[in-house]
Amino acid sequence: MNNQKVSVVIPALNAANTLAETVASVLNGTHKHLEILIVDDCSTDATDKVAAKLVEQDSRIQYFRNPQNYGVSKSRNLMMYRATGEYVAFLDSDDTWEPNKLEVCLKMLADNPELKAVAHALRYLDKRGNKLSYIPTYPTTKAEMQAIKETGESPWVFPSSVIVERSILIKEGGFPEEWQVGEDTELFTKIAQKYGLLATTEALGNYRIRGNSLTDKHWLKKRIASDCVKENQLRRLRGEKELSLNEYEQLCFKNLPVLKRLNKFRELLALHYMRKLGQSFLNREVLPTIIYGLATTVLNPQATLNKWKWMKTHEKLSDQRAEGISHSAEFNNPHQSSEIGGLS
Repeated sequence: MNNQKVSVVIPALNAANTLAETVASVLNGTHKHLEILIVDDCSTDATDKVAAKLVEQDSRIQYFRNPQNYGVSKSRNLMMYRATGEYVAFLDSDDTWEPNKLEVCLKMLADNPELKAVAHALRYLDKRGNKLSYIPTYPTTKAEMQAIKETGESPWVFPSSVIVERSILIKEGGFPEEWQVGEDTELFTKIAQKYGLLATTEALGNYRIRGNSLTDKHWLKKRIASDCVKENQLRRLRGEKELSLNEYEQLCFKNLPVLKRLNKFRELLALHYMRKLGQSFLNREVLPTIIYGLATTVLNPQATLNKWKWMKTHEKLSDQRAEGISHSAEFNNPHQSSEIGGLS
């Protein structure tokens, strides 16, 4: 496993404050046979200076700057073709890995040669860099993996947790570049369905909670994208042509009758505010937590009830993990967590 080269792709946009920490978490890992490909999507801060310094310090690091802002999907795809490793691992420029991340993931691949991709659970990082709670993952068993292939269930993974065989990424064309958001979910769902993806419940990385992410900026399209992924899962199972995000949005949202479209918008807005509520709660921001809690209650009282249940479970889980107790069965259900955690 130590002989297998891993290409770590890090897309960066105005990441001067976090990039060095992110790269250090890779270099400090137990697996050393790797290359790090930083792709700067036209940052306007000091990302280029930070990256240049990193390149000077370690020959395994390469830095590329896009001639124009391409977006995260095309940026990742460009590095996918430049990569020379057998496997490609993705890491966002404000997330971090635990030292044994690559070692554990490569062992999973070695122990399960039929797999083409693996992933893992994560922890949240607040604005101050503190590790909080636990982000579950799915599928974690062969039976769950088979269910995704046969019934179209969704995997629950974040880009910074996934390692994929490079040949499969090339074969599938990488991330859909026309998707502003949700492109990672679409690609990883397709890979899980067609080739198999298995995740470990061990938290091998850390996901930073931000208030200015693409999901926040394009929240409505993100929610529509989630529905589009589900539709494409079913279409693949039926052998039908998959839809682009724009095609799905036109067919299944914009063409709805006015009242149904308004009700759908209400549901999606409630999910967005629920996500913001979770962010504010984890960052210990009192006023935004109250505001988003009230907004969610007005739009969807049941969603608010689910959110408060999640918050209580979050506190209990944090205490348990601090004491070295394994996470609860409730958080083994990522579909529930994705609804009430809402940080995807």
